[in-house]
Amino acid sequence: MLRGFVFSETNEPLIGATIRIVNLNTGTITDEKGKYEIKVLEGINRVSVSNTGYKTEILEVVSEKDVVKNIFLKIDQLQLQEVVVRNKKRDYSYEVIKNVIENKQNFSNQYQNFKCETYIKSVEDVERKPVKAKVLTDEPPKIDTPTPVKKDTLPNLNLFECQLTRFESNSGQQKEEKLAVKKIGNLKSIFFKSITDGEFNLYKNHQKIAKIGDNEITSPISDLTFLSYKFKLLNYDPSTKIYKIKVSPREIGNALYEGEIEVLDGIWVLKSANLKLTKRALLLYDEFSFEQVYEQVANRWMPVKTVYHWKLKEGTDKKKGQTLVVQSKFEFDLNLGRRFFGDEVGSTKDDAYKKDSTFWDAIRPQPLSKTELAAVKAKEKLDILMSSKVYLDSIDKVFNRITFQKVLYQGIGHTNRAAKTNWNFAPLLGLIEPVAVGGFRVRYNLSYYKRYENRKQISISPTLTYGLRNQDLKGNFSTSYFYNPKRGSNISVNFGRGFNVINGFATLNDLVRRSNFYENKYVSLQHRTEIINGLYINSNAYYEQRNDLSNFKFSPLGDKAFENNKPQPFVNSQIFKTQVGLEYTPKQLYLREPNEKIILGSRYPTFSANLEKAWPVPGRNMSTYTYVSASMRQSFNIGVFGTSEYKLNIGKFLDTTRLAVMDYKYQRGGDNAFFSPAMYTFQLIPQTFPTFNWFFESHYVHQFNGFFTSKVPLLNKTGIREMAGAGFLYVPERKFQYSEAYMGFNRVFKIGRERLRIGGYYVVAQSNTFGLRNMFKISFEPYNQNRNTWSF
Repeated sequence: MLRGFVFSETNEPLIGATIRIVNLNTGTITDEKGKYEIKVLEGINRVSVSNTGYKTEILEVVSEKDVVKNIFLKIDQLQLQEVVVRNKKRDYSYEVIKNVIENKQNFSNQYQNFKCETYIKSVEDVERKPVKAKVLTDEPPKIDTPTPVKKDTLPNLNLFECQLTRFESNSGQQKEEKLAVKKIGNLKSIFFKSITDGEFNLYKNHQKIAKIGDNEITSPISDLTFLSYKFKLLNYDPSTKIYKIKVSPREIGNALYEGEIEVLDGIWVLKSANLKLTKRALLLYDEFSFEQVYEQVANRWMPVKTVYHWKLKEGTDKKKGQTLVVQSKFEFDLNLGRRFFGDEVGSTKDDAYKKDSTFWDAIRPQPLSKTELAAVKAKEKLDILMSSKVYLDSIDKVFNRITFQKVLYQGIGHTNRAAKTNWNFAPLLGLIEPVAVGGFRVRYNLSYYKRYENRKQISISPTLTYGLRNQDLKGNFSTSYFYNPKRGSNISVNFGRGFNVINGFATLNDLVRRSNFYENKYVSLQHRTEIINGLYINSNAYYEQRNDLSNFKFSPLGDKAFENNKPQPFVNSQIFKTQVGLEYTPKQLYLREPNEKIILGSRYPTFSANLEKAWPVPGRNMSTYTYVSASMRQSFNIGVFGTSEYKLNIGKFLDTTRLAVMDYKYQRGGDNAFFSPAMYTFQLIPQTFPTFNWFFESHYVHQFNGFFTSKVPLLNKTGIREMAGAGFLYVPERKFQYSEAYMGFNRVFKIGRERLRIGGYYVVAQSNTFGLRNMFKISFEPYNQNRNTWSF
């Protein structure tokens, strides 16, 4: 194997660089860290390494065993000079930008590490459509006659304030310690509540910020900036020796900036930047821009002030926000120790949320505006009021009031804010379950939830159903206890009597057939906790009695909807199984809050292994087997080329002493029109089938996020993006081999507060059993704003 890294002359990893073994006609590309790995023959191999904008390197590599080779590519000055010379005659700004790029190495070597104090203030104004409702007043309720209140948060202002100590190394490793935090309102769409949210470091070739969008954004002072941007000199001030330069995309591109930057003559460093992101770079926000100011601190040029601006519309709400970030009290080249920068990239002091107004007045670099000050005072007043039982009872009285709408379709809730408990009772319309196994059923459920001060949580939810056609009573009871928020520890118990499916991996056509259901009684115990950072153990014990539905009465509607729609007869049986699984993500980054651990993800894959064992019981008809499986999955970014995701999975029954049909492990068949989740299913397998011996499956999807379509006139205005992927399945026991490839286009739509990605894809598949197949499919994918990822 030949492996190593590909870097630029400025030691930045080159993502997506192509490595070809000329004599073998094989190739690969570098990952998000510039790493590559490729097979070579023993002896002399001719290796070609290339990347857009850089000179191609041809190497002779002699291989007798594994070889490690790091490669540094030089910028293709001829290619860039053509752009520079073509514009230089008209504008000196190209020469200025060229000098800044050549000086980047000096900027990045200013320090080994630094420490500074960082103040963050985010303010978001919310313009809501007027509604006729009672709102919160500034006057506290009288003790003898409490005033009902409709809301207990400020309706038109969200505010976040934070004081933290920041550390950063020369290589970009970061760590923060939050000393004080203030929160007012809903902070979901506020940008930059932590340095881990991502920053616009223009000295890096690209910036990748998950909350902004899917793409890496090309910096206007990247090594290959002249291929992406046009520049125009707006002004030169001889007294300050500052060039003001206009930045605009050379072509629309999939993630670029536009605006102005200022450069210091002779020193060739950025003095300021005022940039706006192009529409294609954005996902959550409708508009986003930032201003950045650099100053000289101890002979080093550092960003001392950044202001972020954004706008977005969510349903009828319009939001306009601004975040101020001020950095001061810099210290450089500290003796931090080799393990100072680790998996914990941030922590919050236990008393950070308890700082009073005196503390904030002393540390704010600038006073709050009248509006902001009024909001803070109102919030402090609310904190006092909300500690009063009289006030909390007045809030609860409004929420707990029973109305016709609640009884009919909203559901009845009863809360006790002082005790932090909440009850929910189903509405009358919830009693009706028209589509169910056996026809019409009457259903009722309620739930109880309690959250403790230390963020521990408990929930209880019982449900009862009654079938009119078969006059059968069924139901279930579930309870969950989240007992250690710092380790994500949760234990749950479920038991009941109802229906289950034989094959949960059936296609949409077969999933609801009568032959896929059976009657069951069950009890389960589940537990999950973190052992060490990134290593989780999942355990489960499950007992079930299984009865067929051959004597069950069904609705005649099912006979009309499906052909040969009959229950599956089988010998009644039982199962008692245990399952233990380990899941490990190396170098998992996290933030530590006073009573919580917030996972940020990792650059490494997640590995998992599971052992499932069904145990025999003498004298009973028990399902008995042993099953093992393992998987590896990862998502990563490939620079401006988009994002990739892959998953590898293997599994095998080690023992099939007595295996019931509902315990089979299935490979899912494809649906006729819908593109099913690509990481878990295959698109054109004719039908779902079980596997008993070893199998191997792999999935890969790459979202180009408009890398190509953004460069096509007219098409670049539609917001359409391209996607491609492939899958492979090998089942030796069936001598079955299947492979597929697909490509197509999708577009992100905003529906109210949600984002939905709708796509159309052409799929081609080949198998040694059915030959070649092809089909066009459509997909609908919701966006998970809590995780800043697409759901699948």
